Amino acid sequence: MDEFGLRKAVESDLQEIIRLWKQNIKTINTASDIADFFHHSTNYFFVAVSTSESTEEKLMGFVGGAIRGGHGHISGIAVDTEYRNRKVGEKLIKAVERKFIDDAFETVTLEVRKSNRDAMRFYELQGYQPSHIVKGYYADGEDALVYAKKI
Repeated sequence: MDEFGLRKAVESDLQEIIRLWKQNIKTINTASDIADFFHHSTNYFFVAVSTSESTEEKLMGFVGGAIRGGHGHISGIAVDTEYRNRKVGEKLIKAVERKFIDDAFETVTLEVRKSNRDAMRFYELQGYQPSHIVKGYYADGEDALVYAKKI
């Protein structure tokens, strides 16, 4: 199993973040939208990178957060398919939660497609609880389930 570390995302990670976001998150966001969000919220972007000595650093996943309505908000998280089920997503969530705690926020929220049962199960295992539904949240008309967690 590949070893991995976490660090704050930097500008040179942006193309890989965009690739992972577009590949793994069903969204209408363009590369430009994602880049704008990254530049606006860099403090809340973290990446998981391989630390195997035999290969150069490879971005395995990312989490991107922001401040929304006076609390922390996870706007996107993705782990490359070959690195799933290795606790990468868990550690990314913990990293952004620690940053929100450091910045004196007590609650974190996120949205998930109502049809994305795997993501819901993952978030619930991280301590998130369903809060409410936002009808027609996604561009294709699908509802979002908002999850929240006290940190």
